[in-house]
Amino acid sequence: MIYVGVCIGQAVVLVYLWSVQRNYPPAKDWAIGSLMFAIGLFLFALRNQAPVILTEIVSNLFLLPGLMLFNFGIVKASGRKPSLGLGLAFCTLAIGTLAWFTFGSKNYPAAVLTQNLVFLTLDLYTAYACLQAKTTKGNHTFRILGFLFIVLVLACSWRVAGGVFDLTFSFSPTLPRLFWIATSLISFPMITVLLTLHTSQRLQEEIHAQARHDTLTDAYNRRAFTEFADKEWSRSVRHGYPLSILSVDIDHFKEFNDQHGHQTGDDALVQVSKSAQTSLRSNDIWCRYGGEEFIALLPNTTIDQAMVVAERLRQSVESTTISSSSDTLRVSVSIGVAERSSNHSSLSEVLAISDAALYKAKAAGRNRVVAGGREEQGRLG
Repeated sequence: MIYVGVCIGQAVVLVYLWSVQRNYPPAKDWAIGSLMFAIGLFLFALRNQAPVILTEIVSNLFLLPGLMLFNFGIVKASGRKPSLGLGLAFCTLAIGTLAWFTFGSKNYPAAVLTQNLVFLTLDLYTAYACLQAKTTKGNHTFRILGFLFIVLVLACSWRVAGGVFDLTFSFSPTLPRLFWIATSLISFPMITVLLTLHTSQRLQEEIHAQARHDTLTDAYNRRAFTEFADKEWSRSVRHGYPLSILSVDIDHFKEFNDQHGHQTGDDALVQVSKSAQTSLRSNDIWCRYGGEEFIALLPNTTIDQAMVVAERLRQSVESTTISSSSDTLRVSVSIGVAERSSNHSSLSEVLAISDAALYKAKAAGRNRVVAGGREEQGRLG
């Protein structure tokens, strides 16, 4: 009953965790799965005191799906997508087999083996998912979880070897079962703590990400841009790599806002940002610098290469449609391009050049790309 009490305590903690993390699907799986498992374990513990159908069949109707749901929640948190349908089919087959060995051929060792094979399969799958999980540097939560599930697999395997096949390896006949219970009593609280820690880490990462992104367009904000720019500037100076900047501004945005309303204006900002990001490369940095102005930081990129990227971005925005209640609208952008040179002592100098090129693009009729320090301009779209 101590084992049952520990599982109930685990379920209570995870239900509470779910109540404060409603927007995290794995937390729901942990809560419901651990609660089902605790109910099933309680019914299973009533053997010799309650009807067999309750302790052997109904108990497994809670035990096996509960363990599956709990483990699948951990697998989801590790970044994989387990098949719920396949898991339910597996549990249904196992419960049907257990019912047959309980009321049909009445083979108790075979029933024990069937139940534990489900435990072993689910724990092995979870251990594999945790050990293969991609985590941020210094985050070893899933590695520890994987190790704990491996320990549970070994304890369960020894329990099956001793209880079903009588392979106690010269130890006491009750030792495998006692070892399995002791391992579970130690592992389950540790797993609960690790899941709570993972949820806390994830929440901190979300807060950190939100602090670096513009809430409307999901582009990086000015603060994040400064962080990236400082790093790329230092790398460019140290290794002599080229570094270019695009200053991007939505044409006639104030008039667009006044004519179509602020909601449509916000939609335009979002669509422009999405369209621009599809035109940029994976290592380019896209930032909403303020209002309708955006900046793209292009590491290891010459001004000629940056002009190609900028023209692709301009064309992408030009072809983007913005839906409104009355019509389908379009906007365009003007872009100024500049590259760091050995004469520049700070990023602000390069930004000033790209801004000056942006104003030239606007003065020349907008919807075009202009390179800072060059006479030639991108063609009108």
